Amino acid sequence: MNISFQEYPREPVVVNNISVKFMRQSRFVPLKIEEGLLKVAMADPDDFYIIDALKLACGLNVDACRGREDEILDAIERLYGAGSQSLETIIEEADKGIYDISSEVLEDADHLRDLASEAPIIRLVNRLILNAVDVRASDIHLEPFEHEFKVRYRIDGVLHGVESPPSRLQAAIISRVKIMAKLDIAERRLPQDGRIKLKVSDKEIDFRVSTLPTLFGESLVMRILDRETLVLDLGKLGFPNEL
Repeated sequence: MNISFQEYPREPVVVNNISVKFMRQSRFVPLKIEEGLLKVAMADPDDFYIIDALKLACGLNVDACRGREDEILDAIERLYGAGSQSLETIIEEADKGIYDISSEVLEDADHLRDLASEAPIIRLVNRLILNAVDVRASDIHLEPFEHEFKVRYRIDGVLHGVESPPSRLQAAIISRVKIMAKLDIAERRLPQDGRIKLKVSDKEIDFRVSTLPTLFGESLVMRILDRETLVLDLGKLGFPNEL
């Protein structure tokens, strides 16, 4: 089955363990995920090597349809490349797209899980993580205050404020990260620790996640552990060479 350019998604489809580089090299773009099935547009849908690699990487069955190579590459750039949305735009869309955040919703774990699974919140959290990796931050701090919700990156030991979402989105954002780290989103009175492993910008990166209850909601810190930036040379660490 062939697909027209109008059928490509308007928003990025987030697929675990699939990098943009792999999409470009293999000439495919994800269309949607539905009931354990990943639908993709491929320049060569008969390339079973790529299809098997996709199944192995994301753990989903794959339904491939044919698309024009130039349209696939255009879609990748629009959705995942330089043409993708800025953090400010994503925050605005998340704020407009999330309406029901009453106190009853915040107390209901199922409703909160649904809220954290909304596409605008997923895009927002993904962009916060991607931007932090791009600027080589060591930590992402999500901090609630009485009248605002701050997002700060720790870069070279110094905390830097970035464009922050409105405080009404803090519970959904914190819950999204907790879901990714396999933490209990219903537990907000005790500290929790977890971990996330993601492929970001073609690199496998570990995140250590810690939550802490505060007066104005949960505070969360993500420690970014990029294996490629680890310094293992003793001389560079300041130790004498004879050790």
